[in-house]
Amino acid sequence: MTAIDSVGPAAETPRAGAPPLSLRTACTGTGALVRLALRRDRVLLPVYVAVVLLMVAVTYSSVATVYGTQAERDELAASMGTNSAFLALLGPLEHTGSVASTAAWRVGPFMILVLGVLAVLTVVRHTRKEEETGRLELVRAARVGSLAPLATGILVASGMSVLTGALMAAMYVAQGADGASSLAFGLQFAALGLAATGIGAVCAQVATSSRTANTIGVLLLVAGYALRGVADIEPSADWLHRVSPVGWVQEIDPFGANAWGPALLCVALLGVCVVVAARLSLGRDLGAGLVQPRPGPAESTSLASPLALATRLQVPGVVSWTLGVGAYCLLVGFLLDSVDDIAGSSPQMQQVIAQLGGAGALAQVFQVAIMGFVGIAAAAFAVTLVSRLHAEETSGRAEIVLATGVSRTAYLAASVVLLVVGVVAVPLWAGLMMGLGHALVSGGWGVAFSDAVGAGLVQIPAALVVAGLVLVLYGWWPRLVALGWGIVTLVLVVGQLGELFGLPQPVRDLSPFTHVPQVPLVPFSAGPVLALTAIAVVLVGVAAVGFRRRDVGGA
Repeated sequence: MTAIDSVGPAAETPRAGAPPLSLRTACTGTGALVRLALRRDRVLLPVYVAVVLLMVAVTYSSVATVYGTQAERDELAASMGTNSAFLALLGPLEHTGSVASTAAWRVGPFMILVLGVLAVLTVVRHTRKEEETGRLELVRAARVGSLAPLATGILVASGMSVLTGALMAAMYVAQGADGASSLAFGLQFAALGLAATGIGAVCAQVATSSRTANTIGVLLLVAGYALRGVADIEPSADWLHRVSPVGWVQEIDPFGANAWGPALLCVALLGVCVVVAARLSLGRDLGAGLVQPRPGPAESTSLASPLALATRLQVPGVVSWTLGVGAYCLLVGFLLDSVDDIAGSSPQMQQVIAQLGGAGALAQVFQVAIMGFVGIAAAAFAVTLVSRLHAEETSGRAEIVLATGVSRTAYLAASVVLLVVGVVAVPLWAGLMMGLGHALVSGGWGVAFSDAVGAGLVQIPAALVVAGLVLVLYGWWPRLVALGWGIVTLVLVVGQLGELFGLPQPVRDLSPFTHVPQVPLVPFSAGPVLALTAIAVVLVGVAAVGFRRRDVGGA
């Protein structure tokens, strides 16, 4: 707290009948809190930005390889550009004059939505999350104004959004793209990030838990994304583009109109949300919110074991991750029968799909590639669960549980059980949804389900290895749990994208997903699955030893 004690005059809470605090007094200490937030997020924020930039760079590279000529891009517009599923995912392909314009379409609203989600998570993490864990009460006891925490979250999330947009524009300019269009492309990311920051700030005041605030904010963005998709499929519903920030940023139309007006709407929304969030923050008690949690009955025995407590805490996260990934895979299932038609006449497209999934029938290769990314999503879920476990400890709640008759082993084992359940549920449900979508289109119910579910289940051991590595960080060095996102990013780059980047095989072998059998392209092999499972079990054991040996609380 010494970094905050020396900041400015003491911030006082106005007494009844006293004049309202000035904005300057209410924001006292914001600079110190921003520096503290950036120090705490010195790993996480660069990973956020790097992942978004990396995915866009990979997309640009693949488009340059597959659709390098005008004829190939025109053929793309006539196939994928008119497919209803791709219209819902990416919007209409209207500009095929360059690789940059086509790559901007391939990135589409989806990656822009990802940045919006990250902005919501960032602003909630530095506002409601700090309040929920009790750290904000300690911070406010110093010379910190009542609005300084809110201002900190908004500034950090806004800075991340603007920086990502600027780097995106610079990356396109470096590739030789038109300057004005590149700026408009980067503006799409920055604008939605700013709008999402405002939405997250309001959600953090409405909800009393960070999880609820994140859920509300993400659902609002996803709803806007879905409405935009409906507008792109059905011309008569074009007005739906104007009801959400996701639709607004699409109207910027880089490499076309290059309109800046929609971005101003996003900035205006940020301003309105900041005013609303500030008013809500000043008008409520610390720890309170507009949506109050409903306490359970005092006589309840439903939380009588560590597993019951872990289930209550972690099941909402398992459900949200599973349903989100499953919805995406359902849409992929609808597309599987169209892969041959879309890419069959393009040898370059076939090559890229093969680099992502392997050699074989194009639809199955595409299925293997998508399920590889689902495995990464399962590993990312494991990182969120372990981060939640760390938050329970830093908030002091873990100490309260361990002060009862619960042993450390039982406490950790309960969370490991939920972790395994989530890592299994994500690819299993994704496989079922992909199989359902494929079966509805093709009619081959048995083969569709067996191929998709099998491709999903083989990802589980590799995801568990990543989960085990993050658990080791928590068991021995809990302050380094955030490095789990770096592990996920590294596995993604050297594993799923290693072939595209031309990485040597020894480097690609560092990813556990490289050793997963490529079902249904090849027959199932138990050897790699058992080996990866054994490694995961050993890592969990190492984490348990560290957790039993180290101090607990405030780590």
